[in-house]
Amino acid sequence: MLLRLGSSSILCMRWGSSLAERLSIAALNDTYDQKSQSEKRFRDNGLDGDGESFHEMFVIPKRKLRAQIQLETMTGRSVVPLNSRPDIMDRLAVRRPRSEEMSTDQDWSAVWPTARSFNASTVPLPIRMGSRPDPEKKAPFKKQGNLELVKIPNFLHLTPNTIKKHCEAIKKFCTEFPPELAHNKKLLNKKFPIKIGYNTYVHQGTNIRDNRTRVVTMEIDVASLKLSSRAREKMIRLSGNRFDEASNTLTIITDRCYTRKQNLEYAYYLLTVLYHESNKVESWESLKCSEDNLRVEFRQSKSHTNLINTVSKAIQHDGLETPLKSLGVDAKQEDIANHPTMEQFEDMWESYRNTEETVESTRNYAKHIRAVLGLKSPMEAVVNK
Repeated sequence: MLLRLGSSSILCMRWGSSLAERLSIAALNDTYDQKSQSEKRFRDNGLDGDGESFHEMFVIPKRKLRAQIQLETMTGRSVVPLNSRPDIMDRLAVRRPRSEEMSTDQDWSAVWPTARSFNASTVPLPIRMGSRPDPEKKAPFKKQGNLELVKIPNFLHLTPNTIKKHCEAIKKFCTEFPPELAHNKKLLNKKFPIKIGYNTYVHQGTNIRDNRTRVVTMEIDVASLKLSSRAREKMIRLSGNRFDEASNTLTIITDRCYTRKQNLEYAYYLLTVLYHESNKVESWESLKCSEDNLRVEFRQSKSHTNLINTVSKAIQHDGLETPLKSLGVDAKQEDIANHPTMEQFEDMWESYRNTEETVESTRNYAKHIRAVLGLKSPMEAVVNK
């Protein structure tokens, strides 16, 4: 602060200055030396005037800039630490890959016990994978550092010896398959009427899952369901082309769900619904007539009536030796229809009409009709003459 005292004098004053305060104290008495000594003692001990420790606050990290470090290095105020150069012998002392030290008779299940990603230093096989622009000139990439081998799943943990070892371990918990079922196919179908089939695929692609693995095929022996003739015919109509008449087998294929388990449960659901719907009897089913049957029945055909009339005349004829003559001349139509010879002919006739015609079935038909009427074959007639 400047004050003008006169025409030629100016007074300079500095209010609140520590220097001015100290000068005034020094001029008055010698207390300045005592106060300065106490401040020095507090500063050396890290204490303030009240005797409390200072709390340092870090606003900016204490790190040197690159230019500052270079300047200190050039002026000699700092020393740059020098790292020792690695010795070539130390580098050669590093252990070789594990795959080069493995023996040929080692236990591979101990090396690769579970499923894991591919490791080039562990697998002692010269595996290559990858694509080259010209594969005839350059082979695929080696296994070292090959990411293509790491991305795909491997089956190195499922070697034949490992699988055999696992089977031997769980063998004591399993039940032996009955040998009677292994050699008797009919007994096997009787004990296990339902067969489940599915496939598992291994392929190279971006996705390890194949959509074809979700398809489930179920085969059922219809005879094991113990359905009545009416319910069996209704099931055949409901199943459509899924029923095989030759093997009497119903095949259900499910593939509309996302997983195999869901498709298997859906196949069991379809079988359950199909079974209960076949056993239901609706009111409109009473309107069914013989022409609506899937199979041609002998007793509901005109051939049955014509054959009984013909057999009745053959019984009365003296030149024919039919087995039905034991019924007598006055035999009723019911007795003729229930005769064992007629029942055999009935089974043969239904088989002949409801299956594909062959030479053998035609000969069998001719043989039974001659037996019913008491006629001889042409060859026997020629021999007798």
